[in-house]
Amino acid sequence: MLCFLFLLLFGIIPLLGQSQSTICAKGNSICIPRDYSKFDLPNETQTVVNVGIDIKDIPKIADKEFSVTLNAFFVVRWKDERLVIDQDKIEKNLGPDDDPDAWIPVDVSFIKEFWLPDAEILNLKEFETLNVLSKLEGLWLNRNFEIMYAVATRITFICPMTFNSFPLDVQVCLFQVGSFNYDNTKMVFVDEFIADQTQIRSVLDYSIQIKELPEHQKNYVALTGNYSVAGFVMTLHRKVSHYIITCYLPSGMFVIVSWISFLIPPDVVPGRMTLLITVFLVLVNIFNTITTNIPKAEGLTAIEAWVIGCVLFVFGALIEYAGILLQMKMRASASLLAHKKPPSPKIINNLNNEIPLQIVSHTNGACKKNEESRKPKSPKVYNEKLRTAKMDLMFLVLFPCIFLIFNIVYWVGFLYVIPASS
Repeated sequence: MLCFLFLLLFGIIPLLGQSQSTICAKGNSICIPRDYSKFDLPNETQTVVNVGIDIKDIPKIADKEFSVTLNAFFVVRWKDERLVIDQDKIEKNLGPDDDPDAWIPVDVSFIKEFWLPDAEILNLKEFETLNVLSKLEGLWLNRNFEIMYAVATRITFICPMTFNSFPLDVQVCLFQVGSFNYDNTKMVFVDEFIADQTQIRSVLDYSIQIKELPEHQKNYVALTGNYSVAGFVMTLHRKVSHYIITCYLPSGMFVIVSWISFLIPPDVVPGRMTLLITVFLVLVNIFNTITTNIPKAEGLTAIEAWVIGCVLFVFGALIEYAGILLQMKMRASASLLAHKKPPSPKIINNLNNEIPLQIVSHTNGACKKNEESRKPKSPKVYNEKLRTAKMDLMFLVLFPCIFLIFNIVYWVGFLYVIPASS
């Protein structure tokens, strides 16, 4: 009995302790040694971490929240030569047609025993892992002591946006992944791959372009030093066709309709004034609708500047007609004052001592109107109408020319000059 207890204490328990201290996977082909510490860097000089974001789709770009949401696989790869790998057993786990350096899937729970990179996503708002029956994640190893971990995620990150050129704006968003604790002397992040923009599904009003980070963006300065980052640059070009159909084209057509007022005689006050006031109020309503629905900017956006320009053109047509009416009113007033002067009485020479007679006007109004209607209209009235017609024709030519210049300056400025300067 004592011998049994002796064997139990000094034989089996040490073996159990040894088995508990060594963790293996894939038929003991990959093992973690007993002196392994998951709190120490795999390489004391410099550890290289490869990061890849395999973007599947972009479900949301929130203009008012300045954020972009991605559905992607977050892939991290690094090398840890502290692992114990039996090359002969690794070959047995591979098929006859497999690459000798092929990745071998391992149970995900095995990752709890590894050292993991302290990855940080700059400007991160939300990082959500996706689940079906369990968390969508995987772990792979190969015979070159490399470890690869991938997880299906929904990532929302902040993208500083400016909307001064809306809807002709171009937004540039940086997605950067780096270390939270170790500067670039201890840990370097490298791109595993850059997502293929042609494979990204998106139903948003943006066309998306993804490129590698430029060299000056692969490091950032924090309080404790320079940190290495990897990632990509996402350029968002807004699709303008929707805004051209719903805003630019209607407002431009209303400006052209306002020019028809130059063809209406100035005497037809109700018709000409109704046309201009109606177009003016419609453009003001379009402007109010736009300012309610578009994202806020520091000043006027491009679409607001366009509508204000259209409103000013219609307002200019109103001012021109008001000037014509003012001239007509002043001439009518001057003519009325001239007719109100009392005529000097005509005295007939009285050679025979007869009583002087004064020419008496007709007391019958109907007869007076008939006489005036028989009189031909004075050249002065024709000159006034000719002058107003020439003024209308001048503005009918001048306004389209100014509107054409406004269009050239507007589209060239917002499509080429402002993006090039920014």
